Amino acid sequence: MGRDHRRLRPTGETLRLLSFPDVARWWIEKIFPKERQILAAARPIARSLLDIPLPSQAVFADIQRLSQNLIAMNDILRDRQRSTIRLVMNPDKMVIGEAMRTFTYLNLYGYLTDAVVVNRVFPSDVGEYFAQWRRVQEEHLELVQSAFAPVPVLCAPYFDQEVLGAQMLDRLATALFRDHDPAAVLHDALTQELFMSEDGASLRLALPFARKGDISLKKIGLELIVGVDGQRRTIILPPALAALQPTGATFEDGALEVRFNGAQ
Repeated sequence: MGRDHRRLRPTGETLRLLSFPDVARWWIEKIFPKERQILAAARPIARSLLDIPLPSQAVFADIQRLSQNLIAMNDILRDRQRSTIRLVMNPDKMVIGEAMRTFTYLNLYGYLTDAVVVNRVFPSDVGEYFAQWRRVQEEHLELVQSAFAPVPVLCAPYFDQEVLGAQMLDRLATALFRDHDPAAVLHDALTQELFMSEDGASLRLALPFARKGDISLKKIGLELIVGVDGQRRTIILPPALAALQPTGATFEDGALEVRFNGAQ
């Protein structure tokens, strides 16, 4: 099976879609097994006091089936041998900033970004009229190279016509993948690493571009809830960490490290 490359628009809707399977797992594990008891207890109250019908078990079954399908899709997108994400941007300051935030959230949710594509880059011989634009783009490209390293940055020139149709797509592909196999994984780095020891454990989570003050942590049972600037992800810890509590955390070089041991 070939690998998927998804072009994601850096919007709140996309981020909510990416984080939904974590929420769906909680509902499937905690709520759906008790749906019959909940409906049986609520129906007399709703009928006598509210005079409204409650959803049938078939509705719950449909929701559960949809949630399971989204979870299955999520597992495919997080399988690094089958799917990667490539961020696409123009070399504009605001667009680059938005892509950096999206990259942070993708790492938070465990999705692999294996390349960054920069579109509409002026050539060095662009001429006097666009010379200043070229200099500004060069500064922005330096930011992209340093900010996303070591993820490869692929640049596409500003073509003389819009990229529409097979011929122009071939030109774009040639420009982008002259030195790369477009179907290959161009970068593969773990975003989470768990280290076990006799004294406890530590979890390392890559959160590029995050700020220390925007990060929050909370552990409930085997769930470690990591928040970054309003976005949250629940990380399910192995059973060996059930009796351990977070005792400290450090954030350096774009990576969060959480330490666990038996101290209360």
